[in-house]
Amino acid sequence: MDLVHSKDIYYIMRDVLKLLDPRTVAHGQRTAYILYRMLKSLNRYEMYELAEYAMIAVIHDIGAFETDRGVDPIQYETREFMPHSIYGYLFLLYIMPFKDRAKILLYHHTDYAKLEKLKYEHKDIIDYLNLAEKVDVYLNLLGERFDVNVFKKQSGTKYSPQALDLFYSVNSRFDVLGHIKSGDYLAELDELFEYLIFTNQEKKDSIAGLMYCVGFRSEYTMLDVVTCENICSQLSRRLGFTLEEEEKLHYAAILHDAGMCSVPQEIIEAPRKLTDEEMETMRKHVDILDEILRGRFDQEVVDIIKVHHERGNGMGYPQGLDASQMTRIQKALQVADTITGLTSVRSYRQPKSKQQVIEILKSEASSGKLNAEIVRKFTNSYDEIMDEVKEKNEEMLTMYRKLRDNYKTTYEQNK
Repeated sequence: MDLVHSKDIYYIMRDVLKLLDPRTVAHGQRTAYILYRMLKSLNRYEMYELAEYAMIAVIHDIGAFETDRGVDPIQYETREFMPHSIYGYLFLLYIMPFKDRAKILLYHHTDYAKLEKLKYEHKDIIDYLNLAEKVDVYLNLLGERFDVNVFKKQSGTKYSPQALDLFYSVNSRFDVLGHIKSGDYLAELDELFEYLIFTNQEKKDSIAGLMYCVGFRSEYTMLDVVTCENICSQLSRRLGFTLEEEEKLHYAAILHDAGMCSVPQEIIEAPRKLTDEEMETMRKHVDILDEILRGRFDQEVVDIIKVHHERGNGMGYPQGLDASQMTRIQKALQVADTITGLTSVRSYRQPKSKQQVIEILKSEASSGKLNAEIVRKFTNSYDEIMDEVKEKNEEMLTMYRKLRDNYKTTYEQNK
């Protein structure tokens, strides 16, 4: 079942990351274009391979969303670069479908002379990416004062002579920097990403990676997504959903809070009741994500996500729909999301007890807010479902801790 095209995986990830910091994404796109033009001129790669390398280049600083939150790319690119390089490497290694090329991000700031003896299949890509991103950094730092020939002084030491020759040749022939300055490069990148090809498993891995992107804004939110998806999985089987319905609910649960990347961390984790203005900001995450997904993901999945804060009595948001206007699969996500909120840690309170959760769910079902059948399926199997959720959450937390622990180890090894 093809719920999302490969090219749209890129667009969704790009636009979710833009919510966190558009500057880092813009730097990644410009760097990707320079790298793409260099690699294409070699006549060595198929178009789908060029598209994959370009996508890696767009997200080459993805580690900065964790290690340098809110910092201008010029600062973390020209000062302490090891933290975000390591985190980006681990992100690709454990999460994204580019595991064999993860070391490109680990070493993309390392000087050519230090890498000369490195035995790695993609070492030349590291050299090209290192130069491509430095060209963009200094172009944006110096503007009209930027002299492209400045890199020649460090040929053979900081930069690969082959990479420099290739860049100067390509820039002379195709006016690469001119296309960047005019903005025309974006249309070329759009054409390139049409050639992306992901298997179904690679698509699943990439979408799952968005859970970690949400974690860049708030770990609370990331853990909520994991919990919600696991509850949805349990409910799907008990409600007799078809395999197609299960898969659609799975993706909806994973993606439903990606729009929270637009909400400031101080609002998400506020240790108090939100003000009306803050609540309005919080509620916008639904429409923001809908705009990112619409036309890029299966429409039923988008619609499930769109209504996850609606309620059967018409008192939800953003549209104020009532029960007759929503499907059972949509109502399942509403119940799972509510359970997640009640059973998860919050900055201002501890999780509700089993008895409290059941009482609240029954009250909301009797008032028409939540679907009574779905609530009953959950409450009748509360312990079984929540034990399974706990086990699955521990698996995710183990992976998250592994990433954090390996970050520390890799940092010590590469000092």
